[in-house]
Amino acid sequence: MTRVSYDYIIVGTGAGGSVLASRLSADPGIKVLVLEAGGSDRHPIHKVPKGFAFTMTDPKYTSRYTTKPAVDGAVGDTWFRGRVVGGSTTINGLVWNRGWRPDFDRLEADGNPGWGWSTFLTAYRELENFRAGVDVDPGLHGVGGPVDVEIARPREEICEAFLSTAATMGLARVDDVNGSDANRAGYAQFSTRRGLRVSASSAHLRPALRRPNLTLLTDAVVQRVLFDGRRAKGVLVEHRGARREFRARREILICAGALETPLLLERSGIGRGDVLRAAGVEQLVESPNVGERMSEHRGLRFMYEVRGARGFNHLVNTQAAQTITGAKYLFTRSGMMSQGSASVLAYLTAQENSPRPDAIAFFSPMSTKTATLHDKKLATADEPGMMAAVYPLRPTSSGSIHITSSSPKDAPVVDANFLDTEHDRALTVAMGAAMRELFSQGSLGQLVAAPLSPACEIDDDDELIDHALTAGASGYHTLGTAAMGPNDDDVVDARLRVRGVEALRVVDASVFPYQPSGNTSAPAQALAWRAASLIVEDV
Repeated sequence: MTRVSYDYIIVGTGAGGSVLASRLSADPGIKVLVLEAGGSDRHPIHKVPKGFAFTMTDPKYTSRYTTKPAVDGAVGDTWFRGRVVGGSTTINGLVWNRGWRPDFDRLEADGNPGWGWSTFLTAYRELENFRAGVDVDPGLHGVGGPVDVEIARPREEICEAFLSTAATMGLARVDDVNGSDANRAGYAQFSTRRGLRVSASSAHLRPALRRPNLTLLTDAVVQRVLFDGRRAKGVLVEHRGARREFRARREILICAGALETPLLLERSGIGRGDVLRAAGVEQLVESPNVGERMSEHRGLRFMYEVRGARGFNHLVNTQAAQTITGAKYLFTRSGMMSQGSASVLAYLTAQENSPRPDAIAFFSPMSTKTATLHDKKLATADEPGMMAAVYPLRPTSSGSIHITSSSPKDAPVVDANFLDTEHDRALTVAMGAAMRELFSQGSLGQLVAAPLSPACEIDDDDELIDHALTAGASGYHTLGTAAMGPNDDDVVDARLRVRGVEALRVVDASVFPYQPSGNTSAPAQALAWRAASLIVEDV
């Protein structure tokens, strides 16, 4: 069996792994190996922001996870995550949503020193090359960083109606949706550069691969971490039918994401004893919260047929229209194809007793023939439409994910456990009421021709909860499965070191104990930006 040694081995090329690869390999004296289970991200479709509609469910670029049914007689959700260089940042909706001060100061107050708002704000400013075209607070954004951030353009008639009506309901229109923690609405910010996708790979990993001390190996599935006693010494990898062993002189850094990271820890003997015994894995360390505390957004989808405006549907609802729209995009890098998953974001306080916005709506001036935008054929409706997905910003329900065997080929057990708390159920009902009111008011209400999704008409609380559980929208923002904390049963400590072993860290969204008020790509990159400094400090 081939054995090759590096200083650091990074497992995963997503938001965490790509940042670490770039930051650590900046020292020419450090030899770094990055392992990716998927293949190349070189296909041109990955450059097109709206290309996620074609790639998010494509087995060439994704892994598929099926959850346990939420209620008896229902079917489970299917979740997709990136299995390609860049991880989920190569197939996601590109929304650059950063969270706000209380989300991160809470981390520090809960016993995780160094992870407060000042740390994340510094990281955001160093990460960003903010190409706004509008006046923003320069103290909140960076210029010259590796991640280009742009605001959805141009203005669009249905979006303008949404923003106008939202303002009458107390959601102030803003140019910078990441500029405050108020009730607000504005055009979304995307990690794009002149209308092209900026993934973690294109921003961090690909530029760094020009260095001779950084190696990327694709189609490399990590079977388990290898230990000498309790010190991580290497990884066992299946690479294109062959088994290979790689050694790490300093540390192994797991950046496989909130679904794969806990599974790798468990296959390596770190986890709950009963789970490991049932899977036939010898336990090395009892770590009861590996795979537990899983948090994910669960929301409602509202969709309406539109009258009096055109939106995006006519741009892509026929083969001829797709050809014309595609050609215009190729020449101008603008228009709907240059945008990610939602044109407008709205942050709202759905419950009166909430001290800050407790829900977020992702709005698009288009509608689909299917239940979701994530359809390989981009099956938009024939008639003009609009839709919004609304989620609780900080859900309190938690689920779990665990291995069923020692092989990464065997599907895990995923229990989303959505809407398990009274807080989440009550907030879901409040979100539904708020959205139905929004779509019935002002210039937005005047555009509504007919409802196209059940949530538009359900006003019975129990029925709405049942609908959210069985046919609601999941946010693709999983975290918490290897959460940091000061207690002995927390999976990692404040320096992201896995408890009970040495030379092993986790640097991805799985370490966040709770949701940072929105999407997780930007916070995960900021986390890794800071983590790189901790890793160097601990040599």
